[in-house]
Amino acid sequence: MSAPIRLVLADDHEVTRTGFVALLAGNPELTVVGQASDGEQALALCEQLRPDIAILDIRMPRLNGLGTARLLGQRQPAVKVVIFTMDDSPDHLEAAMAAGAVGYLLKDASRAEVIDALQRVARGEEVLNGGVSARLLRRLTERGGQVSAAQALTARERQVLGLVAGGMSNRQIGETLGITTGTAKAHVERVIGKLGAADRTQAAVRGIALGLVAQPGGSWS
Repeated sequence: MSAPIRLVLADDHEVTRTGFVALLAGNPELTVVGQASDGEQALALCEQLRPDIAILDIRMPRLNGLGTARLLGQRQPAVKVVIFTMDDSPDHLEAAMAAGAVGYLLKDASRAEVIDALQRVARGEEVLNGGVSARLLRRLTERGGQVSAAQALTARERQVLGLVAGGMSNRQIGETLGITTGTAKAHVERVIGKLGAADRTQAAVRGIALGLVAQPGGSWS
């Protein structure tokens, strides 16, 4: 049996921390190894405990979650950061991504959604709340002009985009479509380019928001 995913949780409300620990009770794959009430404590705990994931609220005294995420990225880049917040503002999602967070979860998420999201982050995926990311993308699209992605993507590229949005690797896409991994990679790179995205995760989020593919799992991209 593999070792559990080790978490440090930082939130200035004790009741939230207690509730989060209770939420994970009974799941042997996830364990909270440390709790902090502000960002500075979170940094110290991460230095001491070397967790797999740091779960940070945005609003905390002394050092907020965004500042903590930036410093963790500089000091301990191996620690993945997930923002766990009530704030569904696209401003904060954009800021969290810029600070290096790979997850953005809302506190009204279900137990199943939280557990799935943390497991995916531990595997190296990015997990963003779908509703917030869609609003952010609409804002970014308005800034840069409407992307004519629906016309730009071929039928095959739209199929590939759907598989990317479903979390498949290039190898898995190749196996699903009966093509080589190299061909799958080339398709993915063209999709990313046509959508003006920085990477495959952003391409998936953009494709979902533009209605090019269905949103996997209902709430998470």
